[in-house]
Amino acid sequence: MSAGAPGGAARQTWSSNLLFLTAAVGAEAGVASVWKFTYLAGTNGGGLFVFGYAIALTLIAIPALLAEMLIGRRGGGSMIGSLRKLAGDGAMARGWVGLGYLSLVTLVLTLSYYYIVCGWMLDYLQSALLGRFAGIDGPGAQALFGEVMASPVRMLTNSGVLIFLTAGIVSTGINAGIERVSLVLTPLRFAVLLLLVVFAAISADAGAAARFLFALDPARFTLQSVVAAVGQAFFSLGIGMGVMMTVASYMKADYSLFKAVAAVGAGQILVGVMAGMAIFPVVFSAGIPPAEGPGLLFVALPVALGNMPGGYIMGVALFLTMTFAAITATSVMLEAIAAALKDIVPGGKKVIVWTSATAIWAMGAVTALSFNAWSGVHPLEWLGIASALSPFELLDHATSNVLMPLGGVLVALLAGWGLRAALLAEEVHWPTGGAKLVAFRVLLRWIIPAVVIALFVTMI
Repeated sequence: MSAGAPGGAARQTWSSNLLFLTAAVGAEAGVASVWKFTYLAGTNGGGLFVFGYAIALTLIAIPALLAEMLIGRRGGGSMIGSLRKLAGDGAMARGWVGLGYLSLVTLVLTLSYYYIVCGWMLDYLQSALLGRFAGIDGPGAQALFGEVMASPVRMLTNSGVLIFLTAGIVSTGINAGIERVSLVLTPLRFAVLLLLVVFAAISADAGAAARFLFALDPARFTLQSVVAAVGQAFFSLGIGMGVMMTVASYMKADYSLFKAVAAVGAGQILVGVMAGMAIFPVVFSAGIPPAEGPGLLFVALPVALGNMPGGYIMGVALFLTMTFAAITATSVMLEAIAAALKDIVPGGKKVIVWTSATAIWAMGAVTALSFNAWSGVHPLEWLGIASALSPFELLDHATSNVLMPLGGVLVALLAGWGLRAALLAEEVHWPTGGAKLVAFRVLLRWIIPAVVIALFVTMI
């Protein structure tokens, strides 16, 4: 099927609303929704973090996502093409097109290191299949993770496999590529996660995990846990990177944007909770502290899995799920980049996909070297700024703590101030003077920018 696109060219749309939702949920509920959610919950009070995350997702992140998606569907193009069209139609000032370029830069930089992190999942899937977790202890798990971190070639090889797969998916188009892969992998991920939850409930300490994840203990409340919950809710949706703006540009005009973002938000919460109920029972059964931090998945969990009945099957299933999450998420991210580049550089879609994928893979060397040969390199010191940030840490900090918050604020301000109320009402199918639209505009104009700026200041 096709739809009008900027410049008048025919453009594909999602074949059905169901296929759109599988792609959208698959894109948003990626590696961060399992790996980062679980370790942040572990280090930030469990139930208080989960509760804060759900509130922040509902009141802050989902409205911001709705704003980004309505811009994409209204513009009918990439993160750059949509904004160009809206400016050309007189719906907003032309200066807002700069947001599209900011989003593209943010997404390219993010994907350059995100592929490396996703490659760790593929690496650990291989280790799980080879039975390397069997009988492993703490020092052994640290050594296993150290093997991965010590080899840039190993990291670039695994990320290269994922990039090759996703470039192949994206180059075939959204209907033949992303839709078909998402239709298989997204439900399969949920099915495997559900099996892991059942397995953990039978063979591990599910009661302790449930109490940790769902009980609200005021003694665990800290400002850090609030910041972490809001940050995870906002940034797990990738607001300001233009991904969902691109996804929404392929939507049909008659499908409810509100239902779409509600489904995506529900998917995020469900994946996070399921991941917690699959991982924390094993952690508690093994006597491992939940506040293990980022190494929870790669160091603590292999020890637990390697010393419990059925740990081999659970380890393979877990890292297979993580690899599926990597493929579905990065496919849509790469599609967003290719769509934007197609609006600003000459060349066919396939050429742009493979060229951009190769360039992003090469950029990943910066991250891969940051854990070994360049571990003592601190780029900010070259500017006379005292900083211990490695090249990878600087990339992560710049994108997550600077560029993404800036993009998120600009998305909210554009939708709240730059676009007419009638245009917003038309896209979300709400009455122009109704209470829902008024509340939505208040969130976009004042609440979301204030919260994100406060978060930004806290994280700097």
